[in-house]
Amino acid sequence: MKKFEIPFNFDIELLNFLDNNIDKNWIEFLFLSPFKEDGINARSHVENVNVNGWTYKVPESRDEYTKIIEEMLSRGYRPSILLQETELIPMEKLDYYFKLGIKDFVVNNDQVALNIKNKDSNYNVVASITKTLSANDIAENDYSMYDKIVLHFPFNRALSRLKELPQKYNYAILANSYCSYKCAVAKKHWYSNSEEAKKINCVKHDNKDTLVYIPPEYIHLFEPYASSFKLQGREYSTHVLANEIYYYYNKLHNPMAGVIYNRLSPFNEQQYFNETKDLSFVINNNFTPKSPTTPNSTNGLRTSA
Repeated sequence: MKKFEIPFNFDIELLNFLDNNIDKNWIEFLFLSPFKEDGINARSHVENVNVNGWTYKVPESRDEYTKIIEEMLSRGYRPSILLQETELIPMEKLDYYFKLGIKDFVVNNDQVALNIKNKDSNYNVVASITKTLSANDIAENDYSMYDKIVLHFPFNRALSRLKELPQKYNYAILANSYCSYKCAVAKKHWYSNSEEAKKINCVKHDNKDTLVYIPPEYIHLFEPYASSFKLQGREYSTHVLANEIYYYYNKLHNPMAGVIYNRLSPFNEQQYFNETKDLSFVINNNFTPKSPTTPNSTNGLRTSA
């Protein structure tokens, strides 16, 4: 069973839903932003802003934040803190989270990841999707300070390229993003404030054929190459997020993903999920295919004399 990294929207009702409907062994961890005074949030543009009738709010006080973490831990969930700043975060700032008993972190800055692992090698440190690493980035640089790397959007439509990634790393795939593999403003979107976000034009609105959403019924195609999967949606209202989690947990058809099903079926799944296989971003130039075994090779098939 492949585990899922699940977003947490600071609503205790989501924990109640998970308790009653989802096997804890299916959940890798619940990720959430740090306390608002401790770092930027890659979803800051939706904080306290009404979106489609719901509002995503973060705790106003550190005491409130602490109580939420303690509640998560008491129910047997692993909170994971999103440290998505590109700049170095002082370890003193992270002491608060260490003392709370948090052992999982999603990190952008390599030195921050290394500092956390040096403090305790048992801490689980995941390379954030906000690093937007290409296949060559992964092949040519050292990311040994991470336990896992979350792959960027183009890999969701480059199924045949996943086996070419360096096998020394573990990978997670963000399954339910409705963004486009052609998106050139992902970082601007992630790190924008509410005013800046209004000025960002994402191509997903104009080209539905390039969306990277992987429906629950098709997750099995990616399981051989992913150590786990990730869901996004901590800015969703609880009932929307709960439904999304439920569909993936049970591998059910998601009625909200009609724009994907209109383009995808079991008859074209290989073509659909390999749409980006020729993009330079997903091609590992250091990959050497293994030579196929032939009857005449040393390790090949032999017939009796």
